[in-house]
Amino acid sequence: MIDHDSLILAVLNDSPQATAIYDNGDLNIVYANQAMLDMWCADRSIIGNTFCYCFPNFAQEGFSSILKNVWKTGITYNATEVPANIVFGDRKIKRYFDFEYKAILDEKGQTYAILHTASDVTERKLANNRMERQREELSLSYKLDRLANTLSHDLKNPLSVLKMGNDFLLKNENLSVQVAKRWYKNFSESIQNIESIINQTLQLNKVRGSKNMADCVEIDKRIGEWINEVKLNFPEQQIEFQLGHLYPLNADSGAVYQIFVNLIANAVKFAVSHGAYLHIYSEETDLGIVYTFEDNGIGIPEGELSKIFLMEVRGSNSSHITGTGIGLSLVKDLMEFMGGTVNLSSALGKGTVVRLFFPQSVEDC
Repeated sequence: MIDHDSLILAVLNDSPQATAIYDNGDLNIVYANQAMLDMWCADRSIIGNTFCYCFPNFAQEGFSSILKNVWKTGITYNATEVPANIVFGDRKIKRYFDFEYKAILDEKGQTYAILHTASDVTERKLANNRMERQREELSLSYKLDRLANTLSHDLKNPLSVLKMGNDFLLKNENLSVQVAKRWYKNFSESIQNIESIINQTLQLNKVRGSKNMADCVEIDKRIGEWINEVKLNFPEQQIEFQLGHLYPLNADSGAVYQIFVNLIANAVKFAVSHGAYLHIYSEETDLGIVYTFEDNGIGIPEGELSKIFLMEVRGSNSSHITGTGIGLSLVKDLMEFMGGTVNLSSALGKGTVVRLFFPQSVEDC
């Protein structure tokens, strides 16, 4: 009779896909195949020890905090072309990896293991960088053209409301106060939508045509006004804002504003009806400053995550909520403009985690 557990382990051991398994919240390494050991430049003596103990450099670079968040939330984390320093003897070698921290859940929805798979994509990353520099201007021009087409379509709706309301009020001079107030409310909402669309256009144009002007942005002093601005646009949404330590950023202040407001607005728009929260916090790693936006909203279907940063793309479960489909694409463009990256993990009905990486140290600000 076939021992299925032994068969699975044999397949994993022989697999060229680097694989490891953690079996508790302390990130105990219960399994790692040879491909993963080679990638880590480690041997089998690490089995039975914790990830943080075996690889303090990975903990300092923020990977352990991602793993612990996956264990806590049960939301699988995917990332592509992420830099990491591999310790080999007395040297640190910078490599780039695609990896997945997959939360394995029990029948109650609780995490009981994390399956870690990874691929070294350093050569692909370096080749892509060379190609990206060559096509950067063409790409940004194309995105701007796409954005202009999208905005011309999206502006039609709020403008139609204004035109329709104006015609209605001109033809009906003796309206009740209640009906008139309802139309004025519609006018206000339409104007806000137009302002939002125009602001996004101007911001992307700034990305295309200007140099990266760095400022010291004190997030802890600015976050309150950004939250209040979003709340004014969504007065009926109830959500708790949980703020952790917020490191300052040495970055383009306009770009940071646009990124944070877009992500806060997404969390508010797609919040659940009861007990909604958005947790915003930051940490300093050896590679830079990481900001995390963690909510318990409606989430994004797993099959749609790979396309969610594309322009005009929205989750299929968000059709009942107004939006342009521009926000996350803009966030990605702005982060790349500043030399950073953005990763997003989500699970339907569990929420979304967005991780922003800014390549700088606290001393830069």
